[in-house]
Amino acid sequence: MRLEGTLDAFSLPDIFQLLSYTKKTGTLHLRRDGDHGVVHLRDGLVTGGRGDVSCQALGRRMVGSGLVSDEDLAEAVELVLDNPSAGLGKTLLGQGSLSEDDATRVATEQATDAVFELLRWEAGEFAFVVDEADPDDVGAKLAVEEVVAEGRRRLETWQTLLDKVPSVDAPVSMTAAPDGDATLSREEWTLLSFVDGRRTVRDLVTLSGNGEYVVVSALAALAQRGLVQVVERTDGVDPLLQRQQLLATLEGREVPKAAAPSKPARRPAAEAPQPVIPDRPEPFSSERQPDFAEQPVPAMARFAAQPSPAPMTATVSTSMSASVGSVEGAHALKPDTAPAVAPAPAHSGLIDRDPSVNKSLLLRLIAGVRGL
Repeated sequence: MRLEGTLDAFSLPDIFQLLSYTKKTGTLHLRRDGDHGVVHLRDGLVTGGRGDVSCQALGRRMVGSGLVSDEDLAEAVELVLDNPSAGLGKTLLGQGSLSEDDATRVATEQATDAVFELLRWEAGEFAFVVDEADPDDVGAKLAVEEVVAEGRRRLETWQTLLDKVPSVDAPVSMTAAPDGDATLSREEWTLLSFVDGRRTVRDLVTLSGNGEYVVVSALAALAQRGLVQVVERTDGVDPLLQRQQLLATLEGREVPKAAAPSKPARRPAAEAPQPVIPDRPEPFSSERQPDFAEQPVPAMARFAAQPSPAPMTATVSTSMSASVGSVEGAHALKPDTAPAVAPAPAHSGLIDRDPSVNKSLLLRLIAGVRGL
């Protein structure tokens, strides 16, 4: 027989009441988003439970309470590895590592914590498997009505505890000066032995083997008495070590810094693209203008106006009547098919009419230029 459904159609207290009224024996499985919890029943009574089936909850609680020695634990682990169907808690009881009264008391506390954790589920699926045995059945028997009533009472006070313990991921540290004389119970002393300033509330739950409600309520009571601090620190620096570092600066020595939580390396920001047009363009100089206008060279002007020249042959000019400024001379190249150019008008008439010109000197200069 299998009883299946969803928690939005049947609440967990109603399912417990049905199983208790019909005196069922088996295991109730609850699942949500990868989480898997179980509650074991025999003849309608709760014998055990786990909020996480992957955890040896009862064995962890026995070890965390200091009831089991290291030698007994190592021997029990070897036995469970040889027989995986046996639970660690039942194996420890079977080898005589603890008394039946201690085993029953611890199993009762574990089942109560498990039911409370499962009552906090607002959604999920359930399935009851008939005659599925409890691997950690050590003799605990709890009435369903009592377990559900205790779970509901814890739910009513849970929010008040969260005001003093804001998060299960917050680190727990001991205060340097408690308020008044500190008197601790055995359970509180055991819990404080796990506090080192870095471990979180979740770590203390795992190390002690107790449920979240037991650990959070104990830490809330210790915080109210000024014995511990449960504060989320974003910088990851221990306040006590920070005070020691401030004092060390006056003493001229160094104190090792607390390791802050590693942060993912930032990716380098992409370089901004360069603008196509700069904001301030480079200055430029205007083209240099000559101080005096230059007359075009007659020969260059002639060649610029002519079409592509034909093959050229070297000739030596013997005429001394070429115009001044011409490229014709002893080393000039002139196309064979070039049309005859009329000689420029002689300058001797101008020279003769200007009395301020040294005619003989000017004629020698002209002759020298033609011979270049």
